[in-house]
Amino acid sequence: MTKETIYGFVLDSAARLKSNLDTPSGADQGIGVLVGESYNYLINKTRLTDNRVSRLTTADDKSIVGSLEIIYDKDRVPSKSIPNLTNAQQSAVFAILERIYTQDMDSQEQIETILTTDESYTGYVPGSYFTSTEYVTARLNLSDGTARLFKFANWIEFEFITNEADLVFHLWISNKAFSTQYPYVTITSVIAPYDLTVLTDPATLIQQGVLSILQNSPAYVFSKTNVETMLRDQNGIYTFNTTYVVDSRTSITIPFALSYCGAKTPSSLDCRAAIRNYLESNTELSPDDLKILFPDVYVNCRFYIVPIYDKYTSRAGKDYYPSVWNLSALEDIARKVYGNYTEEFRKTYLEALTNAQSKMLLLVLPDPNNNELFSVRKAHPTYQDYSSQEPGFKYMDGTTQEFSIKLNEAMAIVNGVAATGRYQQTESGGSTYLVFAQDTAEYLVMTRDSYESIVSNT
Repeated sequence: MTKETIYGFVLDSAARLKSNLDTPSGADQGIGVLVGESYNYLINKTRLTDNRVSRLTTADDKSIVGSLEIIYDKDRVPSKSIPNLTNAQQSAVFAILERIYTQDMDSQEQIETILTTDESYTGYVPGSYFTSTEYVTARLNLSDGTARLFKFANWIEFEFITNEADLVFHLWISNKAFSTQYPYVTITSVIAPYDLTVLTDPATLIQQGVLSILQNSPAYVFSKTNVETMLRDQNGIYTFNTTYVVDSRTSITIPFALSYCGAKTPSSLDCRAAIRNYLESNTELSPDDLKILFPDVYVNCRFYIVPIYDKYTSRAGKDYYPSVWNLSALEDIARKVYGNYTEEFRKTYLEALTNAQSKMLLLVLPDPNNNELFSVRKAHPTYQDYSSQEPGFKYMDGTTQEFSIKLNEAMAIVNGVAATGRYQQTESGGSTYLVFAQDTAEYLVMTRDSYESIVSNT
């Protein structure tokens, strides 16, 4: 039985206060109602409703009054685990939710004891409830007509298990926290920089002299995005630049405009997948033919490259990076910068290489979700830290030469000695990376600021 996480938001009409001199009717307290841009994060909005007859009773025998619901994106929960919950299981989910949700009525120890001993909470997995350390205060309406002040965690989490499903509910209480922390980004549409009929026929494109238009195509793209944003609520429009191969001698960089819903911009892999699906659904070309024209779009794995920025010696105005390293020191750094990975995964797949741009040592780890490729050494067995001006450069394979050039350019950018140019930035796991692609892999190079933030805080 696979564990499935449901990311959602708690809707609670009890937070809509009755009108008084200090509070207008239905005032937004920052909880209970999902409003603004964050409402658009959920594409296929679905609600799970509290089916209990009455809600939690406070210590002075007053019950909370109002309807309680969980709103989530059905597209992010592909199984039928939630619709298949029985009435009793659904009641238990909301009983657990509310007991944790209104946790300032009891201590954590008391709540855990209640959840694990009372039959009303059957399905709760012992020790599985967590809350954020940040809080928001708000009032809930009670049965005697008053409103009690509660201290709510920004989010709560608990595990609920049945014979058919193992569910982890990660639910936000604070609208503000949800607006910045919701993990999913959904690309809702893709807009090509030029007519696809021409774009997928390079011979016609050259004949028509369209190259100059493509190289200045943001104006074309964004004239269409104005229409797109009117058709559907979006959180933003993201421009993703990718390589377009006109022929064996000519390739240029062209932009696609992607409308998206979410707290952050889409990842480079999400962008590539969306463009790939768009091209395959709207052209007659096969994936193999499209891969020739748009090689970067067919990237299906990624590697996280972390330069060790802070280990160097300064001499005569230049920084020199060591060629001799202590292995335990490298393991300590890897443990910090790849903190989200298990020790076993790091030991199995961690690699190190130097680059020609600065001779800085780089740590490399693959993404666990890669299809097949988990080693830069396997992808580029002839790699050496030579610049394109050095004689040894010619002994690397052609595709590895391209990888080396891109890596050196990326390192020059993150070291502040070159402009950003054609490389884009992306975020992953709270860190910022510069991205480049080669063959079927993309490589994310961590920026200095992100590296220093991690190392200094651990």
